Amino acid sequence: MSSVLLVAAIFSLISLHSADRDPTLEFVQIWFRHGERLPTHYLRLQNESFDFLDLAYPGELTNRGLQQEYHLGQVLRKFYGDHFGEYYRPAEIFVYTGKDNRTSTSAQALFAGFFPPNEAQKWSSDLLWQPIAQHTDESIDWVSIGVQEDCPSYNEWFTGNQEYREISKKIETLYPDMVQLLREKTGRQLDTPLAINRIFDSLKCRWLLNDPRLPVPDWAEKYIPQVLTASFMLHNDVLNMQNSTIGEYHNEVILSLMEDHMNRKNFKGAFISGHDTNIVMLWKSLSLGAHPDEIPSYGSHLAVELHKQNGRRVVKFWLSMAAAENRTQLTTPMCGEPCFLENLQEITKGVRKLKTDWYAQCKGMENLTSSPTSMVTVIMIIVTAILLLLTLILGCTTLSYRKQLKSLTDPERSRLLPYVN
Repeated sequence: MSSVLLVAAIFSLISLHSADRDPTLEFVQIWFRHGERLPTHYLRLQNESFDFLDLAYPGELTNRGLQQEYHLGQVLRKFYGDHFGEYYRPAEIFVYTGKDNRTSTSAQALFAGFFPPNEAQKWSSDLLWQPIAQHTDESIDWVSIGVQEDCPSYNEWFTGNQEYREISKKIETLYPDMVQLLREKTGRQLDTPLAINRIFDSLKCRWLLNDPRLPVPDWAEKYIPQVLTASFMLHNDVLNMQNSTIGEYHNEVILSLMEDHMNRKNFKGAFISGHDTNIVMLWKSLSLGAHPDEIPSYGSHLAVELHKQNGRRVVKFWLSMAAAENRTQLTTPMCGEPCFLENLQEITKGVRKLKTDWYAQCKGMENLTSSPTSMVTVIMIIVTAILLLLTLILGCTTLSYRKQLKSLTDPERSRLLPYVN
């Protein structure tokens, strides 16, 4: 009897392991938010000591933030360990981070948990870690308020838009007491979303850190719920404005990564280390269901899987709002269920913004050469213009010669008497 139970238990474990591994999965891209960080701008208040700033640089990860990303790596390993295998193979995986330090360090911490070295890959007896190649793509940071620092051309249009200015007015209308108090305590006008966001960010981070060295001011304690709600509202409204530009660029990244896999079958996955606003932007641009009413927490992620089922490729979306194992499958009504890849490609055909186009819109044509890819585009435009000009000149010259030739061969213009020397 005991031997039968043992055999049954073994088969049960095998079945459980097989259920965890999805043989239809071909490719996965994971967009994840960085871990807990410090404020990007410190709200300096009277009688506060900032002696710790020699260690606490604005916007950098905390130790807890590093732990969150390491844990996220372990969680993702449970989901996709069988897909990527035991060994780290550079040709099978690409890692992209923004220019912000917190995205780069988050990726490093995540892969310490996702790809610890096996025996063959250990290079140190003191450190169970192996370096994973990652590539910086600054366009990952160009979303929501973050676009204002690096996109001078786009920012000129963006901040000059009436809809942008209405965002700060909307917040003041809904929370007049809070906004007035923040003005009094900070001495700032707070008349733009950027100015308001910097105060919100500082107060939110203080509250989330829960650290006595950087406490929430007593006067702000009762307004924290309003700050959290208004902060999400601000970013949500900004992202709605950007959906037709930055949203379309996110569509291009999502689709082009899957299409790249189609051309390189050994390309198994991509990891994009970014921000909460990247996840919400994808939510909007792809019209995913169950839109959140709060910002995804530190270590949250959106997984976009590509499966091959019955000869057709199906796209699936999974969301975790924090660095945890609990995930929810999202659907996109515009694509249907199941969401076939060819349907998604057809639906997004007119709403995919190429990277070169987004760089041009962000930087402006005068700054376009700051991107190596865009430099190639500029050269191609110049070469094309030269070729068109040469074609036009050649066409005009040919037309002129034809007229002269016709004039010479016209009988009406022939000599009546032979030419006598």
